Amino acid sequence: MMLGDIRDYLQQQGQASLNQVAVHFDIAPDTARFALGYWQKKGRVQEQAASCGGGCGSGCGKAGEPLYVWVRHEQPLRWMTR
Repeated sequence: MMLGDIRDYLQQQGQASLNQVAVHFDIAPDTARFALGYWQKKGRVQEQAASCGGGCGSGCGKAGEPLYVWVRHEQPLRWMTR
């Protein structure tokens, strides 16, 4: 498991809980937390509180378990001059 793998996973999924990342990559939760923390420090991942109890089917995780959301940085529009 590399940091890039978790980056790619979050980019594809949009969001995931700590447990989802750990299970997907078959790693310890502490290892997943370290990798997610790396991307948080880079400003690419934001931690958000889960909004449901996990039974809604939206992949939001267990009640009280934070979600890690990939931050999509939009490129600013460039004005073209002639």
